[in-house]
This record gives sequence, C-alpha cells and structure tokens, in this order.
Amino acid sequence: MTLFALYLLALLDGLLCGARLSMGRCALIRKRRYYLRNALYGLIGAQAISTIALLALLLAVRFSGNRGELRADLEAAAGRMLWIFVPYAIAVVGSMAPRMIPSTDLRSATSVFALGPLSAIRSLVMIVGVVYGAAPSRLAETKLLGAFVLLLMLSLEIVLNSLAARAQRN
Repeated sequence: MTLFALYLLALLDGLLCGARLSMGRCALIRKRRYYLRNALYGLIGAQAISTIALLALLLAVRFSGNRGELRADLEAAAGRMLWIFVPYAIAVVGSMAPRMIPSTDLRSATSVFALGPLSAIRSLVMIVGVVYGAAPSRLAETKLLGAFVLLLMLSLEIVLNSLAARAQRN
C-alpha cells in the first residue's frame, strides 16, 4: 500500500511539474489548453518513470536471494519516505486551494509566497525523502532502488523543461 501511495505522489508531482514548467512561457491569452497539455506531459513522464521503477523493483525482487526480507525492507523505506513526501504534497496542494477564488491578487500572492518557494525546494525535498527512507534500510537493494528512482524523478523536471523550451522556440 505504501508503494502505491508513493506512485500516486509521483504522478501528482509529474502533473504539477508539467504545469509549472509551462507557466510564463506562452503568449496566448487563453492558456488553459496549453497548461493542461503540459500537465498531461508531466503526468505521462511520471507514469513512464513509475513503469521503469516498477520494472527495476520487480527485477530486484526476482534476483534477490531474500525476497521476503527485501519486500519488508522496501515497505519500511517507503513508509519512512511518506513522512516527508505527504506533508510536502499537502502543503503544495493546500497552497493551490486559494487559487480557486477568482482574485488576481490572491493568485499572485499564492504564487509568490507559497508555490514559488515550494517549487524551489522540490529537489531538496525529494533528496531528503529518499535519504530519510532508504538510509536506515538493511539491504543495499533498497538503497540502490531509492537512488535510482530519485535520479529518474529529478530528471523529469529537466526533460520537461527542455520540451517546454523547444516548444517555445517553435
């Protein structure tokens, strides 16, 4: 169940990453379709990363000499990661709630005081979450899988940023 929660958080992260990286790059007046398309790109990217991570997880379990212990170690690490990732996700989504009120001033304020700083620390939160989750693990496979997925998730922002930059040039 905890691995599924991490999966859902990864999808949310990809969705928001795609939307955030498209902001401020488009001169269109009606931008909803543009933002939705880029949010969808982020969601698709996060799904691709999750699929690769699942394959790596299945391979690690398949070739592990101690499958039961690895599964328990992975569950424990995922549980520890949730202690970092869930409050961060609540803060991000919670800071978006006031944006539903049709006020330009309120939207600007939430961007400056909440979404901007929370976006700026995204990579740091991911690193802290994975280290907090995987460092106490007994098995090297858990630590390696954590590092692998972390690198994949950090690369998502780089890939989405380059796609948005390329679309802006065209």
